[in-house]
Amino acid sequence: MEKEDNRNNTSMIARSMEVLELLADHINGLTLQEIVGSLNYPKSSVYKIITTLHDLNYLGRELGSSRYYLSRKLLGLGLSAVSSYDIIEKSKENMKQLRDNIGESVMIGTILDKEVILLDQFQGNIDFVFILKQGMRFSLHSTAPGKVLLAFLPKREQESKLESIELDAINEYTITDKSALKYELEKIVAEGYAADVNETVKGVHCIAAPIFDETGRAIACVWTSGPAGRLPEEIIPDVASQIMECGMAISYNIGYRKTK
Repeated sequence: MEKEDNRNNTSMIARSMEVLELLADHINGLTLQEIVGSLNYPKSSVYKIITTLHDLNYLGRELGSSRYYLSRKLLGLGLSAVSSYDIIEKSKENMKQLRDNIGESVMIGTILDKEVILLDQFQGNIDFVFILKQGMRFSLHSTAPGKVLLAFLPKREQESKLESIELDAINEYTITDKSALKYELEKIVAEGYAADVNETVKGVHCIAAPIFDETGRAIACVWTSGPAGRLPEEIIPDVASQIMECGMAISYNIGYRKTK
């Protein structure tokens, strides 16, 4: 009986991996019936697998339809599996150069579930700089790294995130209206960077730009934070251009190539 249970468990694990691999090849997602048709497994078995993966946040489900797709949680696992090599190791020189140019601390992070997680940082080289702990998390709606990653998500995933997150008012500058946030996200995509002006901490400004992988997906971002006196609003565009340049350089390091 124990051997039979082990075989059944192994079979379910193998089928679960096949479901994940199948969805990796279909960025627009698949319905339950389409997954069943592709893998030719019993519908009840596939339903159990995708329900479990969805409950564990490894799969997302498109709003208003029954299409399933891979979630960002898998990226977190992938980064852990390779010690974030492709992103962190290949970003260090560019982050250091940016830090040397602007003086402020420079951070890199990615989305994990409903937040941004800090992967690494280069401490600023001027007096009174921000030093953050690796693994620290940031909201998606009130921080520059959160907003820039939210802005560059595929529309389906963006809508899902907007549906699931709470737009808590951290202070009077925080965006708490979803229509206003959507407008802000469109502006971020058009300009190529996000700014957080007092939205999380009064007197602190933050600027972030995306990092793209070889498929053109924004999988991480690079940003800086500093006191409003050193990062006043009037110089944000100039600093943002340097951060965007750094983000694009890191993107090229990990295989991104801009297409016309």
